[in-house]
Amino acid sequence: MVAADLFLLILLTAIVILLILLINNFVFYRRKFKDEISLMIIFCFITAICEILWATFDGNKELYFLTYIFAIGFTIFVLLFASTFSLFFLKFFNCYPKKKWVLALIYIVPNVSFFLLSATTPWTHLVFSINAEGFIVEEILFATLFYILVISHFLASLIVAIVNLVKFKKNQGTTKKIIFMLIGFDIVAPLTLAIQYLLLGFDSDYIALSLCLALALTFLVSNLNTLLLVESQTKMKVIEAELQFASKIQTGALPTGKPNFDDKFTVALRAGMKTAKEVGGDFYDYFPIDEKRICFLIADVSGKGTPAALFMMTAKTVIKDHALLYDDTAKILALANSRLADGNKETMFATCWIAILDLEKMTLQFTNAGHNYPLLFHSKGEVECLKKVDGTALGMMKGLSYKSHSIDVKSGDRIILYTDGVTEAHNPQGELYGEERLIATFKENLGKTEEETIDAIYSDIERFAAGTAQFDDITMMVLTVK
Repeated sequence: MVAADLFLLILLTAIVILLILLINNFVFYRRKFKDEISLMIIFCFITAICEILWATFDGNKELYFLTYIFAIGFTIFVLLFASTFSLFFLKFFNCYPKKKWVLALIYIVPNVSFFLLSATTPWTHLVFSINAEGFIVEEILFATLFYILVISHFLASLIVAIVNLVKFKKNQGTTKKIIFMLIGFDIVAPLTLAIQYLLLGFDSDYIALSLCLALALTFLVSNLNTLLLVESQTKMKVIEAELQFASKIQTGALPTGKPNFDDKFTVALRAGMKTAKEVGGDFYDYFPIDEKRICFLIADVSGKGTPAALFMMTAKTVIKDHALLYDDTAKILALANSRLADGNKETMFATCWIAILDLEKMTLQFTNAGHNYPLLFHSKGEVECLKKVDGTALGMMKGLSYKSHSIDVKSGDRIILYTDGVTEAHNPQGELYGEERLIATFKENLGKTEEETIDAIYSDIERFAAGTAQFDDITMMVLTVK
């Protein structure tokens, strides 16, 4: 009785160890239920439960069918654990069978065959049988085929690991560490089993396989999760550094403060951008073309991070180069598009709205390449939405053509350019800021300076968002004809 009680205590200890490991896996490391590491722990945990229930009902003649159920459950979940374990490491070492028939031959057919043999054993007695005292008797198939399948799954991953260790002797990275963890698992499990045999004897009925798996799996998963967490944190630091670099590229390339042409032209212009956590590719520009005309534009590049920031730099430079040579906004964007589309393997693109303001003729010529419609507030109080889309975004393909439009402007007219980060800013309920709110806020601040107007819109967006993180840059430009 002492040996039996000690055996149950050992199995209970294994269950507690695995339960802690499982909770730690989900809560601390945030692994999903379908994750292979999670599945290994779950299968091992169920194996330990089946083993302790098997031991509890073993010898009970009246409830012998429960002994059968838990013994069968034990064999099935040990095989599921061993198979998942093997497949996880074969995937990691890029040795996963690419052909389905190979996968079926190695894993599916043997496992399913043994599952069927186990499930039918109460009638066939091929795997287990019940003796006169009500105890489970392990038949020859269990003593041979079951252990051959389990050991072969573990050996497959171990052989692959050793081959990788020999092949990549100079590899000091994650791969080598995981190889040693796997070797450690294959040492801890049989060592625990050997110690039990030495203490209890090779003919003992009280050998706890679950304890071997629990201790070995705890060693493996704890180290593996810690290593992968450290690797993930390292990658996050690299990404954060990249985003900071991209943000510096983005903001450093944009004109800031008072334009150098403010004193020469009868206009007042200010622009601003609040970058989101994910660096986007919003940009704007303004510069004089000659003594009577200025060019100003706003654009939004697809994608995030450093690639978007670099594409933004290229687009900004290309557009300005052509704007200084040609006086037709449609031609400027057509030529810029051809340059950006050339060799654009990443298929990045940028929406853009560009205008040339002629302060002698008091005309505004503009072209829209798939961008948000600017809003023109006339001095008399009317609001005009410049609803013209004259072509697709820049960089999509070569040979695209665009159209230009021209409207008259008067002293006191004010125009606002913006990116979709303004109108698509959202609150906790998922509502968008929208164009109507933008118009209303802009109207309320018409008497303020351009810089004050932009600040007022930013403040209104922040109140609307109520602390909700935004995932796009919020960029605006305001120009007033004096």
